[in-house]
Amino acid sequence: MNSLVLYLEEDESFSLTANVLSPGYQSLVLKGYLVQRRGDGVYIAPLIPQLFYGASGEQLQTWRQWIPSAGSQVILSRSGGLPKVPREELWWRKVEEAPRAVAPAPAAVAPAQVAVPAWAFLGIPLAVGAVLLLASRR
Repeated sequence: MNSLVLYLEEDESFSLTANVLSPGYQSLVLKGYLVQRRGDGVYIAPLIPQLFYGASGEQLQTWRQWIPSAGSQVILSRSGGLPKVPREELWWRKVEEAPRAVAPAPAAVAPAQVAVPAWAFLGIPLAVGAVLLLASRR
C-alpha cells in the first residue's frame, strides 16, 4: 500500500474532512513535514498535533481527539499557518532541495507500461502442458 507524505508550507492552510460514523475518541496521525524557507535554505520538521485544530476547533495536544457528532465534518485543520508553534518545539533539519509530496502513480500509467495482449497468455498454459505431457511419457 502506498501512503502519501504530506508537506505543508509553514503558512499554508489545510483541512481534512471525514464522514464520522459515530461520536467518540478518534486518533488520526498525519505523516509528513512542515516546510520553512529561510535565507540559508529549506528546513523541514515532522508534523505534530499542536500544528492543527481538531473537530471542536481547539488546538490539538495529542493526535487523539473527541469527535462530538456523526456526519461529514472537518476533523483536522490549519488556516494560514495557524495555529503557530514556537520554533523550539519543532525538530527542524535542513534539506538539500524543496520537498514534494510523494503520491502513488496514476492507475492509467502502470497498465500502459506492461500492456500485453490477452492472447499472449494462452501460450503459457499450452507450453507448460506440453512439457508435462512429454515428461510423463519418458
